[in-house]
Amino acid sequence: MYTEFEVLIDPSRNHRAYRIYFAKLQPPILPFTPLLMKDMTFTHEGNKTKLDGLVNFEKMHMLAQTLRTIRYCRSRPLALELPLVPKNESEIRFYVRNLQVIDNQRRLLALSQRHEPKRP
Repeated sequence: MYTEFEVLIDPSRNHRAYRIYFAKLQPPILPFTPLLMKDMTFTHEGNKTKLDGLVNFEKMHMLAQTLRTIRYCRSRPLALELPLVPKNESEIRFYVRNLQVIDNQRRLLALSQRHEPKRP
């Protein structure tokens, strides 16, 4: 499964495999947000907002296309199935209050390698 996702999110050719796969999906979709942010950043940074004192409508069109993608992803409501046994509020509060954040990079690496050992 990991290999399939790795191929899908391969950054070569501007994430071509992901973009082709994404274009076939029907909403609701949870897009790969860093890619959308990268597209908008490169569009903004790589193109002047005004050319000869006039608004660069080509740049605005490119930004609008990314925003249309986001709108398309949200064009249908996300209907999640409820768990068979709903949790009560006190269980949820207990779980959230006892969450522990691991911000030690060495510890995270050790946990990662334990769950997914390096290939020989």
